[in-house]
Amino acid sequence: MGSIRPAAPGRLLLAGTLLVGTWLAACVRKPPVLIPPAGGVEAVEGFGSAAIAGAEASIKGKFGFVFRRPDLGRIEAVDPIGRTSFLILCRDGRAWFVLPRRKVYAEDEAAAVMERVLGLALLPDEAIRLLSGTWGPGSDGEEGGWQVEADERGRTVRGVHGDFAFTVRRHFPGAGVPREIGVEGPGASGRVKVLKLGFNPPPRTGIFDVSFLRAYGLKTWDELLELLDR
Repeated sequence: MGSIRPAAPGRLLLAGTLLVGTWLAACVRKPPVLIPPAGGVEAVEGFGSAAIAGAEASIKGKFGFVFRRPDLGRIEAVDPIGRTSFLILCRDGRAWFVLPRRKVYAEDEAAAVMERVLGLALLPDEAIRLLSGTWGPGSDGEEGGWQVEADERGRTVRGVHGDFAFTVRRHFPGAGVPREIGVEGPGASGRVKVLKLGFNPPPRTGIFDVSFLRAYGLKTWDELLELLDR
């Protein structure tokens, strides 16, 4: 069962498992062929797993995600009986880290929240490029502040932005869509594995709504850590 608790002083452990059914097991055994649409990728939706140890937070488990350009994002970890372990919502350059069972949340700049949780200051638009492998025209170059490298087949294999970096360890069959990604940041390292991915799902803007947080208590990040320590 997924749980959330401090892993060590100053570090938050985020763990959750996501029930995805027998179709996901089949997907894991035989990766599908993935080719981004010719008209461009405006949004991605799917499931993944992560094992990342960072200076402020550690995350381990499976999660669902939706990212839509230019700045909408949602990451949700769910335990085996369908309860949300934690939720991250991004919009308008801000992000909310939510603990539904505690009915509390912390708010900060989107890059800051993503850095604390993933070890990488990744914004929704950048997450779409990373997950779809569509950083550029297939050659090395700089895009959005990221120095991106491609292999001889034109597939993105590495990106660096300041102190943050990612390395694509494996690709899905098809057109260079990353399947397993190593991430590195200040005091952080780990990997993200994409289990299922879809391009340009129908818009569901309600899933990014944060109005429900009016009934929740606002905490600073340190207060949230203290809450989890009790």
